[in-house]
Amino acid sequence: MNIFKIITAKCIQMIVVLLVLSTITFLLMKLSPGNPVDKILHLDTAQVSNTQIKATEDKLGLNDSIFIQWWHWINQILHLDLGVSYQTNEPVTQEITNYAPPTLIITLGTLVVSIIISLPLGILAAIHYHRPIDKIIRIGTSLLVSLPAFFIGILLLYIFDLKLNILPPASDGQFVSYILPILTMSIGMCAYLIRLIRSNLLDLYQSPIVQVSRLRGMSEHYILFHDLLKPALLPTIPLIGLSVGSLVGGTVVIENLFEIPGLGAFLVDSIRSRDYPVIQGVVLFIGTLVIIINTLADLLSVMLDPKQRLASHRNTKKSSQGYEQKEATPHEN
Repeated sequence: MNIFKIITAKCIQMIVVLLVLSTITFLLMKLSPGNPVDKILHLDTAQVSNTQIKATEDKLGLNDSIFIQWWHWINQILHLDLGVSYQTNEPVTQEITNYAPPTLIITLGTLVVSIIISLPLGILAAIHYHRPIDKIIRIGTSLLVSLPAFFIGILLLYIFDLKLNILPPASDGQFVSYILPILTMSIGMCAYLIRLIRSNLLDLYQSPIVQVSRLRGMSEHYILFHDLLKPALLPTIPLIGLSVGSLVGGTVVIENLFEIPGLGAFLVDSIRSRDYPVIQGVVLFIGTLVIIINTLADLLSVMLDPKQRLASHRNTKKSSQGYEQKEATPHEN
């Protein structure tokens, strides 16, 4: 089994998805109403001649055909150049570098906290199935998973900031100030992961391997950690990777709520000012981050699970053989 073929296939898939994402982002910017020149020249408050407007549009390449503009955009991406912001005249890559750390701290912090909390609670609920502690966890997760992160954030902000005044605002830039945003994002994800881990374990408890282990006199502790835990957690790895997209999307709301100078708040400001290079650059950066994490999660799942590794190898082999057979078949006139 050649793991390098699987990695190569995943990398090719990632490149294709990024190309499609960059093209869709570009087209959405071009088809959206409004003209960035209006914001650049402040046409709502200043008197500007048509000559100045046209000169600015020519300078930005807005009068070129869509295909030419798209090709310039793709060519810039290939050279790791995301253009220059219309509002600040700074390179978009530099702007993203400045605003990305808070967003990455919240996203990665949420993932770590959610996994640390969800794993023991999911196991606890499964081994105490239909007992009071399981019922409490099920009711709690059912309630929390239905609450929007925005509502949870407002509630935590009211309790810990306005009433207790024990945590500084996240805009201070101190690490402790990220506790509330991370907690806000983690609550909903914890509820989801706890239910998932519990469900996977309960399904596996009905499997023949558990019955065999019990007949052999193995303890419940041994059965849980030796026979069940790894198979129960393997399906959650790709799902955690998929949840990164919703986490990053949620930071747009959370950063504005907690006044965090991150990519989410920066993206909202750029949309208001129609700063196309920044919007395209931020969306592409977030998309790249999500795709890379999803790809790594898929690869980790395949490497840890021999069955998935074998299935992936068979799919790759079948695709290769099908292509070779198609090429070998003569064309009929």
